[in-house]
Amino acid sequence: MELDFASLWKTIKNGSIKDQKRFWDLRAAEFNSQLASERTVEEAEDVLKYLKDKGAVDRNHTILDIGCGTGKYALAFAREAKNVTCIDISAKMIAFAKENAQSRGCRNIELVQASWSEVELEKRGWKKRFNLVFAAFCPGIDSPEALKKMIEASRKHCFLSGFVTRQDRVMDGLEAHLGIRENIWGNQIYFCFNLLWQWGYYPEITYKDRSWTKEYDVEHMADILNARLNGKASREDIIKYLNQISVNGKVTEVTTSKVARLYWKV
Repeated sequence: MELDFASLWKTIKNGSIKDQKRFWDLRAAEFNSQLASERTVEEAEDVLKYLKDKGAVDRNHTILDIGCGTGKYALAFAREAKNVTCIDISAKMIAFAKENAQSRGCRNIELVQASWSEVELEKRGWKKRFNLVFAAFCPGIDSPEALKKMIEASRKHCFLSGFVTRQDRVMDGLEAHLGIRENIWGNQIYFCFNLLWQWGYYPEITYKDRSWTKEYDVEHMADILNARLNGKASREDIIKYLNQISVNGKVTEVTTSKVARLYWKV
């Protein structure tokens, strides 16, 4: 019997658009501070090479970057493509991306602050407009409808990446401490791959292992964790836990993960 992956995906609860905006606004300065780091640049160049090898990026191509953040991938694409349209739910992410594009002289980047779920392709003139529709670690691809919209915006190429597994020492420790049992990673890739297959596409999947370490102030880390838990724990309880594991008011988050990349043609 064929599984109904569309219905299964809809059982996964997502935060409201308001909550998502708040969370990503909160992370914008952190993401922007890492834009020029060696790891960030290497990851962007690796994806760019992968897509160029697929014929998905060239001088005559237009690209849609969904969930562009502060411009990690868009800035790399802009060097090699005709035009890059960027969309992000966070006004602060878009503001940083605008500054970064201007400082690098990238005049072929268009920036739009909006939720992907609220975008109407025909009204924006985005239906079958882009040679490549791209979404890296974008929680906005959170339903069959969001995935179909990616396909409808593309002339030929689509790319989506996300975590298959992820272990965060602090986050996982907090959930264990509070008795919360939840694994949010992998659902997006699992449902996308199977739906694409059922819809008659042939997605290619590749994997990358990634790990990193970041240091946060207790208060800032509490805000991040509070937003990620969507009200499952109070900020006060989170701070109590963080104070127990902090050193001089700092918390070190150690993350290890496996990332999947999906590429397909429409």
